[in-house]
Amino acid sequence: MNSESRESEGLLRVYKRLVSAVLLTVLAGAFAFWMTRLVVHPKSVRADMCSLGEVTHLKTELGLDDRQVAALSALEKDLAGQLSDLCGQYCAVRAELGAALTTEGTNSVQASRAIVDRMCALQSASELATLEHIRKVSALLNPEQRKKFLSSLTQCLCGSSGLCAGGCMGKAPK
Repeated sequence: MNSESRESEGLLRVYKRLVSAVLLTVLAGAFAFWMTRLVVHPKSVRADMCSLGEVTHLKTELGLDDRQVAALSALEKDLAGQLSDLCGQYCAVRAELGAALTTEGTNSVQASRAIVDRMCALQSASELATLEHIRKVSALLNPEQRKKFLSSLTQCLCGSSGLCAGGCMGKAPK
């Protein structure tokens, strides 16, 4: 094999890696967008069960008292601030990815993967903040309210899974 064909094969490998990194980035971005939309705008997914993040809806659905409404309002405000901060960080890292994709070579592939890892860590932090919020909301509720809240939440999350085309309702615990 001559040096020109080896060089062509090397470039082909680099381009394949770059295409893989771009595809992974697009998928991670789509997933992050979907999850953020689910958290920030739950009503748009399924108005009946997925609007559980709204205090007014929870008050009606679960029969919350004034103390619970006040505490839940504070929790919602805290979560919104955390998610907004994480979203800003995510967008900044995503912009870095755009810049990294315009460079060529093996280092750009490695840099792109490192950036995607940072994006995934921010998405994970968002999910963990949401889980902590759910735990705190559950702690405010009496046993009957908690059961209804968690059951409805499970149905919402499993019924709207973007990764499973038909949702995962058959796999959700009853």
